[in-house]
Amino acid sequence: MTTKYFVDDSGRFLGAFGDGSMPDAGAIEVPSAPDDACQIWQGGSWIWPLEILRARKTRALQERYAAALAAGMLYAGRRLQIGEPDQQNIATMGQEARWVLASNAPWPADFAWRMADNSFLPLADAEAMIALGEAAKAEVYRLRQVKWMHADAIAVATSVAAIESHDIDNGW
Repeated sequence: MTTKYFVDDSGRFLGAFGDGSMPDAGAIEVPSAPDDACQIWQGGSWIWPLEILRARKTRALQERYAAALAAGMLYAGRRLQIGEPDQQNIATMGQEARWVLASNAPWPADFAWRMADNSFLPLADAEAMIALGEAAKAEVYRLRQVKWMHADAIAVATSVAAIESHDIDNGW
C-alpha cells in the first residue's frame, strides 16, 4: 500500500491517504507527514507557526524568570530569597520598619531575617530592614526588566528563525 500526504492551500496537514482514498479537491501532495499536527507545510518543509513558537518561547521565558527569582540574590554575603511569597514578606516588614521610624517606636533588638540557607541575618535597626527591602526590590525590578526585554523581542519577532534564535538566557 502506498501512503500519500496532503495539505490544504494554507499548508495545514489534511492527513495520510492510502490506495483508493483521496482527500478533498484542491489538496496538495507533500512528501512526508509533519512531526506534529500543529506544524504547517511551507517552503518545502514542515515548520511551526509563529504563534505556537511565540507561545512556547514565552512559556520558557516565564520559567526562566521564575528560576531567576528562585535563585535569590546575594545580600550581606548570603543568599536572600526573593520569590513571590518572599517579596510579600519583605515588603510587609519593610513597611513595618517605616512605621517604626515614623512613629519613633523601638525596633526589636534581636530582629533577624531568615536567609535561604536557614541562617539568620541580624538587622539591628529599622533602617537595616528598609535597606534589605530596597535591595530586594531593586533586584526584582532588574529581573522584571530583563523578562520584559525578552518578552518584547519575542512579541515583535516576525520569523521562525528570529523566535528560535532569541536567547532568553541573556541578561539575567
